Amino acid sequence: MSENDKNQENIHSATNPEECEKMQQKYGWKLKDVRINKKQEIIKVDCIFDSEQTSFEDSRYDD
Repeated sequence: MSENDKNQENIHSATNPEECEKMQQKYGWKLKDVRINKKQEIIKVDCIFDSEQTSFEDSRYDD
């Protein structure tokens, strides 16, 4: 495993920390941290997972 692989973070925002736990279970990602997002009123946390960055848009337009 390279140094870059060790430092990869997969970040997705959520309304609360419990939603981070749900994403962890649903997608099999390892939850590394939950950071409070003070700039947002609805999307209040950033869920930090230990994996390569993903996007939910990746599968949205599959043909």
